[in-house]
Amino acid sequence: MHILAVLPPDRWMEINLIDPLRRHYCDSLQIFHYPGGMGQLGSSDWRRTREQLNHELLSTARTLHSTGRLDLIFCVVYDDFLLVETARQLQQLAIPMVNYHVDMAFQWYRVIRTAPYFNVVAVAQRTNTDHLKRYAQHIHWMPMAANPHYYFRACNQAATYRHTVSFVGSFNPYRRALLADCVSHGIIPVIYGRGWTSSAPSPYTFSWDAYKVCHDLRYYAVPRWKAEGVESLLGPLRRKCARRHSFEPMRGADVQGPCEEKALSDIFAESQVNLGFSDTGWHSGTGIRASKNLQCRLRDFEVPMAGGFYLVQEAPDHAEYFRIGEEIVTWTEPREFIEKARYYIGHPDAADRVRYAGQKRVLEHHTWKHRFDRLFALIRT
Repeated sequence: MHILAVLPPDRWMEINLIDPLRRHYCDSLQIFHYPGGMGQLGSSDWRRTREQLNHELLSTARTLHSTGRLDLIFCVVYDDFLLVETARQLQQLAIPMVNYHVDMAFQWYRVIRTAPYFNVVAVAQRTNTDHLKRYAQHIHWMPMAANPHYYFRACNQAATYRHTVSFVGSFNPYRRALLADCVSHGIIPVIYGRGWTSSAPSPYTFSWDAYKVCHDLRYYAVPRWKAEGVESLLGPLRRKCARRHSFEPMRGADVQGPCEEKALSDIFAESQVNLGFSDTGWHSGTGIRASKNLQCRLRDFEVPMAGGFYLVQEAPDHAEYFRIGEEIVTWTEPREFIEKARYYIGHPDAADRVRYAGQKRVLEHHTWKHRFDRLFALIRT
């Protein structure tokens, strides 16, 4: 198969999407990288760059098509980069086109302008799928997964662990509040990620972009209002205003800062308990508020693939992937979170049973090859 992949140069996409495509499916794989662009619409220089990149993308696709080296266009792209006219002209090549949407919880609407031109819009979460259906030819559920070539570690019982409790992820106030609760109960987490120290600036920032605000109102205000009602306006305003709140450095935890991607599997395997948070949440001005917009993440598959015990905040799709309590352990309330962390720290044999079963489940059902096999079977029908 000859594939043109259109996506930003993110490391997670290289590991989880590009590597499986190369290993299992491609006679040739042409990669077209583009910068994200979601926060840059206010820049006239960026908009000119976007026009040029769209022209280059169309030229690349036409050249591949004319030489018989194009069987599929696979994208991870928002309308912020892909122009409607480019999508329309790509469709005229009569080559199957797929757009993989990986943030249905918060950005479901950012593909609605170009969605009609794709044969399939694959979605990583089922949240908001009904809202997107009216714009897309076909919606295909393609959950996150794990690449065993990067994350698998033999699941052996450890006499000692490097970490008792660990968390890998960037700063947000909801996570900070729950990790601080761990500390107050005598559980000292090791934290890897951006934004937890001054030497690794937080991605949790916000600035107003008048052009982007006007752009989003023009194209997305009505669809969002029809789908979400008043929350389509109030929710973003609450989150954006909350980002003006500053936070003191995390105290009492072992904050390590960002880690290399290649170190992740060792961290997961060598932690007695790996923590996961499915809610992003925000700061309300008087305290931390849960957003109640929960989504499954890459970590939900990477941790078990590495043979790690995983204690994660339960999201709606978790029961679709795992036997809860047997292959991963979930929690719904902060008190339950602390109680379960304490229990599995004190009962390593019980944690080991979950680790073994979780890794087996991911290897047998949740690799990226499983995901692409289903997607390509759909395209062939």
